[in-house]
Amino acid sequence: MRRLLANIYGISLALVASPLWAAAEGGHEGPSMALVYWSINFLILAGILLYFLRKPAKDFFASRATLIRTNINQARDLKANAEKKYAEYEARLKSIEQEMNELVASLQKDGELERRRIVETATQQVATLKTNSERMLQQELRKAKEELKREAVQLATELAGELIRKNMTPDDQRRLVEQYLQKMEKLA
Repeated sequence: MRRLLANIYGISLALVASPLWAAAEGGHEGPSMALVYWSINFLILAGILLYFLRKPAKDFFASRATLIRTNINQARDLKANAEKKYAEYEARLKSIEQEMNELVASLQKDGELERRRIVETATQQVATLKTNSERMLQQELRKAKEELKREAVQLATELAGELIRKNMTPDDQRRLVEQYLQKMEKLA
């Protein structure tokens, strides 16, 4: 503050003295009295302002310096927090890559297990279908054999009946009736 006051006095003296030096060297007439009064008024005004504004200016600049220091400290803290968060996120990103790799490995393992289970289930179903198909085929074969036997018996009966009708005489019919009646009498 004292330095500022000294600088202002020095500048105002130079302003007051410069017309005097110029007049002495150049032969011009001396400075007008108005300039001298003006310079004196300026020095008095500057002195009064410095005297009365010294404390408020000092307080203002002190509070401003404190505010700037506080802002710098807050900015430093924010920067430290941001760097800390950045380090945390960086670590999380690295761990996320590892977690993703573990998840992919787990999904591949689960997929392989599921594929094996599906293959086993399909194999069991194929075996069951094969067994059922063989059983149904055996049943159909038995039915077909029985059907063929029935048709063969029916055809044989029809052929035998036809042959008997063609080859049987009335004497043969009487003899058969008598044999039948004798058998019935024995049973009764």
